[in-house]
Amino acid sequence: MARNDNVFALMPIEVEFQKEKAAGLRRTGEKLDKALAALASAERELLSARGPERTARLGRYRALRKEAEQVRWGLMVQREACGLRGGDLELDRAYPLPPLIRE
Repeated sequence: MARNDNVFALMPIEVEFQKEKAAGLRRTGEKLDKALAALASAERELLSARGPERTARLGRYRALRKEAEQVRWGLMVQREACGLRGGDLELDRAYPLPPLIRE
């Protein structure tokens, strides 16, 4: 009977762990949302630019896309660490990356 008491004693700690995992996923998702919004803005600016300005904006776009890729990868790793495996299609739908623009 004492063994069951110990299991129940740890439940509040487990609940706190789960809350922290969820909060971490939320924060990383929000960070990815911001990165994707900045990337979309940079894409619009790039598509409207011409000449040397376009070259400069292309560099900014590529840097922002790389940052978004890294944050998205971090979210994928974090999800897997939380036991949420096989969600690549979910991530693709929820956080789509625009195609890489090459010139």
